[in-house]
Amino acid sequence: MAAGRFLLDRSLGQRKLVTQLRGSGWDVVSLAEHFGDERSQRMLDQEWISGGAEAGFILLTKDHMIASRPLEAMSIYLNDARVVAFARGDLTAEQMGSMCLQFAPQIHRLATVHPPFVFSLSMHGLRRKRLNWQPN
Repeated sequence: MAAGRFLLDRSLGQRKLVTQLRGSGWDVVSLAEHFGDERSQRMLDQEWISGGAEAGFILLTKDHMIASRPLEAMSIYLNDARVVAFARGDLTAEQMGSMCLQFAPQIHRLATVHPPFVFSLSMHGLRRKRLNWQPN
Protein backbone atom coordinates (compact mmCIF):
# COMPACT_ATOMS: atom_id res chain seq x y z
CA MET A 1 0.00 0.00 0.00
CA ALA A 2 1.28 3.46 -0.89
CA ALA A 3 1.75 5.40 2.33
CA GLY A 4 0.23 8.84 2.51
CA ARG A 5 1.13 11.61 4.94
CA PHE A 6 -1.93 13.29 6.39
CA LEU A 7 -2.58 16.74 7.80
CA LEU A 8 -5.77 16.87 9.88
CA ASP A 9 -7.89 20.03 9.86
CA ARG A 10 -8.71 21.56 13.24
CA SER A 11 -12.36 20.56 12.75
CA LEU A 12 -11.26 16.96 13.33
CA GLY A 13 -10.00 17.68 16.83
CA GLN A 14 -6.51 17.42 18.27
CA ARG A 15 -6.34 14.03 19.96
CA LYS A 16 -8.79 11.16 19.43
CA LEU A 17 -8.62 10.76 15.66
CA VAL A 18 -4.88 11.49 15.55
CA THR A 19 -4.27 8.87 18.25
CA GLN A 20 -6.47 6.26 16.56
CA LEU A 21 -4.85 6.67 13.15
CA ARG A 22 -1.30 6.79 14.54
CA GLY A 23 -2.05 3.64 16.52
CA SER A 24 -2.86 1.97 13.20
CA GLY A 25 0.41 3.07 11.62
CA TRP A 26 -0.74 6.18 9.76
CA ASP A 27 1.59 9.17 9.37
CA VAL A 28 -0.75 11.90 10.67
CA VAL A 29 -0.14 15.40 11.98
CA SER A 30 -2.70 17.81 13.39
CA LEU A 31 -2.83 21.39 12.19
CA ALA A 32 -1.66 22.54 15.64
CA GLU A 33 1.35 20.19 15.55
CA HIS A 34 2.40 21.35 12.09
CA PHE A 35 1.75 25.10 12.33
CA GLY A 36 1.64 25.66 16.09
CA ASP A 37 -1.48 25.89 18.23
CA GLU A 38 -1.91 29.67 18.18
CA ARG A 39 -1.34 30.04 14.43
CA SER A 40 -3.54 27.07 13.55
CA GLN A 41 -6.49 28.66 15.38
CA ARG A 42 -6.21 31.82 13.24
CA MET A 43 -5.54 30.24 9.85
CA LEU A 44 -7.86 30.76 6.93
CA ASP A 45 -8.73 27.61 5.00
CA GLN A 46 -6.74 28.86 2.00
CA GLU A 47 -3.64 29.19 4.18
CA TRP A 48 -3.65 25.68 5.65
CA ILE A 49 -4.57 24.20 2.26
CA SER A 50 -1.57 25.85 0.56
CA GLY A 51 0.82 25.11 3.45
CA GLY A 52 -0.28 21.50 3.76
CA ALA A 53 -0.16 20.86 0.02
CA GLU A 54 3.28 22.47 -0.24
CA ALA A 55 4.53 20.14 2.53
CA GLY A 56 3.23 17.11 0.61
CA PHE A 57 0.33 16.14 2.87
CA ILE A 58 -3.01 14.64 1.95
CA LEU A 59 -5.41 17.00 3.72
CA LEU A 60 -8.15 15.42 5.83
CA THR A 61 -11.14 17.57 6.80
CA LYS A 62 -14.68 17.40 8.12
CA ASP A 63 -15.61 20.29 5.80
CA HIS A 64 -17.55 18.46 3.08
CA MET A 65 -18.27 21.79 1.33
CA ILE A 66 -14.58 22.56 0.74
CA ALA A 67 -14.79 21.75 -2.99
CA SER A 68 -17.89 23.94 -3.42
CA ARG A 69 -16.73 27.24 -1.97
CA PRO A 70 -14.81 29.22 -4.62
CA LEU A 71 -11.93 30.47 -2.42
CA GLU A 72 -11.16 27.04 -0.99
CA ALA A 73 -11.63 25.35 -4.37
CA MET A 74 -9.26 27.87 -5.98
CA SER A 75 -6.65 27.22 -3.28
CA ILE A 76 -6.96 23.45 -3.79
CA TYR A 77 -6.57 23.89 -7.55
CA LEU A 78 -3.70 26.39 -7.50
CA ASN A 79 -1.72 24.46 -4.87
CA ASP A 80 -2.28 20.98 -6.35
CA ALA A 81 -3.81 19.86 -3.06
CA ARG A 82 -4.97 16.35 -2.29
CA VAL A 83 -8.03 16.52 -0.04
CA VAL A 84 -10.24 13.90 1.63
CA ALA A 85 -13.40 15.32 3.20
CA PHE A 86 -15.84 13.36 5.32
CA ALA A 87 -19.25 13.36 3.63
CA ARG A 88 -20.99 14.08 6.94
CA GLY A 89 -19.98 16.66 9.50
CA ASP A 90 -21.72 15.02 12.45
CA LEU A 91 -19.41 12.00 12.78
CA THR A 92 -17.56 11.29 16.02
CA ALA A 93 -13.80 10.79 16.10
CA GLU A 94 -14.39 7.06 16.56
CA GLN A 95 -16.68 6.89 13.52
CA MET A 96 -14.24 8.87 11.37
CA GLY A 97 -11.35 6.68 12.49
CA SER A 98 -13.27 3.48 11.73
CA MET A 99 -14.18 4.80 8.29
CA CYS A 100 -10.55 5.74 7.57
CA LEU A 101 -9.36 2.29 8.61
CA GLN A 102 -12.10 0.54 6.62
CA PHE A 103 -11.02 2.33 3.43
CA ALA A 104 -7.31 2.67 4.28
CA PRO A 105 -5.92 1.12 1.06
CA GLN A 106 -8.02 3.41 -1.14
CA ILE A 107 -7.22 6.49 0.95
CA HIS A 108 -3.48 5.80 1.02
CA ARG A 109 -3.49 5.17 -2.73
CA LEU A 110 -4.51 8.81 -3.20
CA ALA A 111 -0.86 9.70 -2.51
CA THR A 112 -0.17 8.45 -6.05
CA VAL A 113 -3.12 10.22 -7.73
CA HIS A 114 -2.28 13.39 -9.65
CA PRO A 115 -3.66 16.46 -7.82
CA PRO A 116 -5.60 18.66 -7.45
CA PHE A 117 -8.62 16.77 -6.12
CA VAL A 118 -11.18 16.42 -3.36
CA PHE A 119 -12.60 13.02 -2.51
CA SER A 120 -15.61 12.65 -0.26
CA LEU A 121 -15.40 9.77 2.25
CA SER A 122 -18.60 8.09 3.40
CA MET A 123 -19.56 4.66 4.69
CA HIS A 124 -19.77 3.65 1.01
CA GLY A 125 -16.18 4.66 0.23
CA LEU A 126 -14.53 7.45 -1.73
CA ARG A 127 -16.19 9.59 -4.38
CA ARG A 128 -14.45 12.32 -6.34
CA LYS A 129 -16.00 15.78 -6.02
CA ARG A 130 -15.98 18.48 -8.64
CA LEU A 131 -14.03 21.62 -7.73
CA ASN A 132 -16.06 24.81 -8.03
CA TRP A 133 -13.22 26.69 -9.69
CA GLN A 134 -11.53 26.60 -13.06
CA PRO A 135 -8.77 28.85 -14.41
CA ASN A 136 -9.81 31.52 -16.91
